[in-house]
Amino acid sequence: MLAHEVEGLRRLNIPYIKWGKNYRVKVRGRTGKMVYIGNPSQPKNMKLIVKQYKKSIDDLKKHFSPDYKEDPKYRFYNGKHMESHLYEHIPAGDFYDKLELVLESQKKAHKVNIALGYKLINIADESDIRYWYPNVGNTMVFDSPVVINTKSDIRKKVITPIRSMELANKLPYPSSGFKLLSIVGFKLFIYFRNHALGDSEAVIPKTILNNKHVINFPKTNNKCVFHCIAFHSNRGKDPRKIQSLVKETFKRYCSFKGISYTLSLFRNFKPIDILQFDELEECFKLSIHVYTKDVETGNVECIRSSENGYDRINILSCENHALYIKNIEMFQNKYQCQKCDMIFKESDKLRNHAKNRCDEVNIESFPKEPTMYIPPKNTLKKILQRSSIKNVDHYIDHFIVYDFEAILKSTAIHHGDNTTYDNEHIPVSVSITDSLTKHVECFISDDPHELLKRMFDYISIASKAIQRYNVSKYAALLRAILKREEEKGTLEAIDDLIEQGEYKSFFDVHVNINNFDIRKNGSYNKIKRVIDQVPVLGYNSGKYDINLIKKDLFSIIGTDNIKSVIRNPSYMCIATDDFKMLDIMNYVPMGTSLDSYLTTYLGGCKCEDKIRCTCGLAKGIFPYEYITSFEVLKETKLPPKEAFNSKLRGTIATQEEYERVKFVWGHYGMKNIKDLLIWYNNLDVVPFVKAIQSQRELFKRFNLDMLTDGVSLPGLSEKVMYQTCYKNLKKQPRIAAQGFGFPEKRMKGYKTQDAEAKREFDMTIGHLNTLLDQQKYLCALCYCPLTAETASADRINNAKGHINGNIMISCIECNVARKDMSIAAFRKKKLLDFNSDQLVYSIDLKEKDIYSKMKLNIAGGPSIIFNRYAKRNETLIRGGKLVKKIIGYDANALYLWALGNEMPCGRLTTIEAYDGIIDDIVNEKIFGFLECDISTPDHLKDYFSEMTPIFKNIEIDCTDKNIIGSHMYEYNQTRGKNGAKPARKLIGSYFGEKILIYTPLLKWYLSHGIKIDKTYSFIKANAHKAFKPFMEEVSQARREGNADEGKKMVGMMMKLVGNSAFGRSGMDMSKHKQVKYESDEAAI
Repeated sequence: MLAHEVEGLRRLNIPYIKWGKNYRVKVRGRTGKMVYIGNPSQPKNMKLIVKQYKKSIDDLKKHFSPDYKEDPKYRFYNGKHMESHLYEHIPAGDFYDKLELVLESQKKAHKVNIALGYKLINIADESDIRYWYPNVGNTMVFDSPVVINTKSDIRKKVITPIRSMELANKLPYPSSGFKLLSIVGFKLFIYFRNHALGDSEAVIPKTILNNKHVINFPKTNNKCVFHCIAFHSNRGKDPRKIQSLVKETFKRYCSFKGISYTLSLFRNFKPIDILQFDELEECFKLSIHVYTKDVETGNVECIRSSENGYDRINILSCENHALYIKNIEMFQNKYQCQKCDMIFKESDKLRNHAKNRCDEVNIESFPKEPTMYIPPKNTLKKILQRSSIKNVDHYIDHFIVYDFEAILKSTAIHHGDNTTYDNEHIPVSVSITDSLTKHVECFISDDPHELLKRMFDYISIASKAIQRYNVSKYAALLRAILKREEEKGTLEAIDDLIEQGEYKSFFDVHVNINNFDIRKNGSYNKIKRVIDQVPVLGYNSGKYDINLIKKDLFSIIGTDNIKSVIRNPSYMCIATDDFKMLDIMNYVPMGTSLDSYLTTYLGGCKCEDKIRCTCGLAKGIFPYEYITSFEVLKETKLPPKEAFNSKLRGTIATQEEYERVKFVWGHYGMKNIKDLLIWYNNLDVVPFVKAIQSQRELFKRFNLDMLTDGVSLPGLSEKVMYQTCYKNLKKQPRIAAQGFGFPEKRMKGYKTQDAEAKREFDMTIGHLNTLLDQQKYLCALCYCPLTAETASADRINNAKGHINGNIMISCIECNVARKDMSIAAFRKKKLLDFNSDQLVYSIDLKEKDIYSKMKLNIAGGPSIIFNRYAKRNETLIRGGKLVKKIIGYDANALYLWALGNEMPCGRLTTIEAYDGIIDDIVNEKIFGFLECDISTPDHLKDYFSEMTPIFKNIEIDCTDKNIIGSHMYEYNQTRGKNGAKPARKLIGSYFGEKILIYTPLLKWYLSHGIKIDKTYSFIKANAHKAFKPFMEEVSQARREGNADEGKKMVGMMMKLVGNSAFGRSGMDMSKHKQVKYESDEAAI
């Protein structure tokens, strides 16, 4: 049966079955028995089909013809928020003509996307042809709808990009066994946008109204665009006195359009759509550029540009109202350094950069106001707390894991005189599974690029399943946000489109949410970024697996929107919009093997017979160094025991290990070494999922999601540390207050407020006095004692008026300060303010010099080894005495002890040193850091000779014999080019000049006879043991872990958390660099 015959049967809905390599149709034969025929085009067979399936001969002839062409179809749908145009079975050449025709007919600004309809053919079976309907969920040409603001955008943004695309790569395929036969239709989606400028009633934010680079014309009566044009042509005029010029401008436009000007037309003119600005450009010979500004972030975006070469005019679109931009560079907050071309958003940052750091990458910034330091909160948790959605947690439940295996290709490449590369690691297989489906897939290929492509194709499928699960989990929250925060009617429009079949489900809407005018930085998109980014985890993958595949990695996943965290030579995180690759090694102690990780969190293999173990927890064994090429994997015999030895690891396979491999080979019916590789590769990923789930549970006790709250243990540990810090705050005292009656004279003021704001008023003086009594005459927000002068009626819901049941009594100060904050959030703020002297603050802009002083004075800790080798009754110590005893000391939990000490809390401020400041430090009247000169008296130098007391970082010139001594100088000279260069080094010294010393250390110095020679300034802070609760919690968990086997895992984790939190506190963020990936040589 020929392919076009099979396709004809499919179109006529006549069933057919596979018959060997062919197809047949079941009919009733001449004898009355059911038979299967294989050539439906033969006249006698055609008659049988007509009789059996009630079709006409003409239909059969038409559909069985190899030249058959389906009749073109066109369907139009028009809705409130969008319209669609469906074309099916069209000639290939008509695609661009019909597309351009529809787009040119649009009269208003819009967004557009295109779904393709196409046919696929099975490469192995050409009779297997499948038609894919143009669907919004899976065949979109553009990743997000294209905004059309000018007629020129149609060619520039739609037609030209499509012509340059390889459309076959935009289409989904059921498997790699299919290829594109032809594109036979498309569906054009046009999303309406309300972008007409001329709303004279628009409420413009104060930040824009007060911007000196923008002009907002008064009383424009829907003609704000004409005001902008009139002023631009007469820039010397007073913008408040250009009404006659606006009228002349409008008359000129009417003449261009061929419309008779009337005063009525002028007064009642409707707002003008941004798509019609093309006509304005031709009329006034202007090049109109339109911008929008995000008030929250300050970001300025150009939404309409022009390349016609006319005089340029810049217009700001805000709330459908046009404002004139006087200076676009200043309005965009673009302050450019003349030396290095870097652009800054604040003039202060440019001045700081130009003065101090023009040639450096890092730009230091400080909060403008004193701010308590709180690590970034979990996005999902923060939004869930603000919503009323219950029974939904903030944990991303599911993830993907992978593991690569490589063959060792012999190279013996010499690199310099002392280095030889014996083998090259080439990826040969990868196993992948996920915690949602638990399905395991192992891919094997001799082509690393093909292996990686298959891996990420599968990750894409698994990610979609997890994203679908996430959207289902948070659907109630997402829908609530669409209803509460986005434009009125958005959620209803979405539900209508699902009901009409344009989207199959809410998940399809979520994937294509950019089709709707959703705020870029709104809550919906914040959640979307979190739940769409599926964790993809490996073990030691940052150091080994990623480096193994990175040659092909970025050509597979692309370089757009990639963010990475690199700690050379390992990749801590590589993130795209759809996934983030993490390494579990960053959440465990350095040097932990996968075997010990699995044993820690799963308990290891409990099977008595280790040889015949099938539990999946026992470690496998594989002949890595025996596999020198892909062809070896085809061998059908188990390699000899010697093949499992490893020179690289210095290991020899035991007889027990080899017996286990022999059992596995037989038990699983392996046919070749490739089967052994699949077993070995899969053996790592299956228990890996369970171990990660077990480890994640430990962090849930702190309400932390291990995979989203940090890319490593230090990041998580910092959050744990500050959580305990903020969990143990002192509550404001409730001081008894004198009773009084609420002042009745204030009632008139509240009535007036509600009347002016058009709110309901229904509050009684009796209700206020009852509230005062219930609150014990204390403020409901800060709990301070109230008086008749300070008490105020504070509305709980500010959208409502002063109504009994919507009132609490607060002090006037809190009432004014709360504004629209929720009661819980404001109470938390007041609690933090009350504890402000016991909390850690960020260094603010006014005190930014403190940062430089502290950074310059961080010296590090000493590590002194007196002798590298010592032996009792053999080696000698000072003065030639014989060693009699060797004692080693370990300062257990020293990091925790340090964290538990007094910390510099509250806002740090700088004061000048004064007479008597040393006495105040000794008597603990002042706390912080003293900038001073310090020295060791001569009579104490012998006492401190073993370890000089003052540590500092100074520049050491290794080319100066007087500084480093003759022995080290001669050694350095022998190293030639590899010799040490001048650099800053940590040294011990007897003195320090203008160094910063923490007062607890300074008191120790003074008590041991070291003297202060000169004082300069003092950084003042409040002394408080802010992290003592954290120290105690970690210590207690470690004690319980040592005493109780069931709590051992928690104790081990808390030990890591304690050490990591200390390390994180001293992390130098200025050493972090930004990395950009490019796969295109020209771009590089």
